[in-house]
Order: sequence, then structure tokens, then C-alpha cells
Amino acid sequence: MAEERKLKTSPAQAKARDKWDSKNKENKKRRTYKSGCKNYILKLADQQDLEEVESWIEEARKKF
Repeated sequence: MAEERKLKTSPAQAKARDKWDSKNKENKKRRTYKSGCKNYILKLADQQDLEEVESWIEEARKKF
């Protein structure tokens, strides 16, 4: 007898999330990129990578 797998998100919640995501594509894109950047910096980057990221940040700040 196979056990039924419970979903962590209810179908109604998933539908609401998908609806919000479709209406807020730019916001979702920014959140996704920001999260990926943070994870890279905090979990994967070594000293050389961090120096490179810092140079990118300095370059971006000059644009403002």
C-alpha cells in the first residue's frame, strides 16, 4: 500500500502564488536574482570571488 504524499503548499496557496507571480514578474525577477547573489556570496565565494564582486559593486555605484 503506497502512502499518499502530502503537499507542503495547498493547491489554493499555489494558485494564489502563481497568480501573484504572473502579475509581478519584475518584482519576482529582482527577488530571485537578489537571493541568488546573496547565496553565492555567503555560501560559495572565496576571497578572490568576493574581491571580484566588490569591484562589480564599485562599478555599479559609479552609475548612480
